[in-house]
Amino acid sequence: MTTPEERKEKQRLRMLEYYHKNKKYINERVRAKQRAKKLNIVVTVSQNNITKKEIMKLIGVTALVLDRISKEPKYCMPKHIATYIDGTVLYNRDEIMEWLPYARESCAFMKKPKPIKLTGMAAQIVEFMRKNKEIELYCNELRRKL
Repeated sequence: MTTPEERKEKQRLRMLEYYHKNKKYINERVRAKQRAKKLNIVVTVSQNNITKKEIMKLIGVTALVLDRISKEPKYCMPKHIATYIDGTVLYNRDEIMEWLPYARESCAFMKKPKPIKLTGMAAQIVEFMRKNKEIELYCNELRRKL
């Protein structure tokens, strides 16, 4: 039987041998990744699924906007194919890539909601609430309980 130290040494030698055999190929892969990173080139991914975070990066929108897009039928977003236990939603990468130009175009023309204006009595009530210490302490107590 071999000891754990001998096994580690054998493994280290095998890995070193592999590295020296494929040194040129490994260095080319690393350089290609670095060049792609510098030029902001999208590297092709071999996965079949794509997450919401990746879709948000591709379109250039926030999570709230993407949720709104996914719920409204007029944007024709492809349906998700799976959901992990942690809540990660997966979509088919090919369908999303086909839908992407349409999504970018439709996001350019999305309407922004009008900002809320506080005038008159509403503004005075808000100011009163901000200044009232009793209400502030009560709200802080409620927040601690949750």
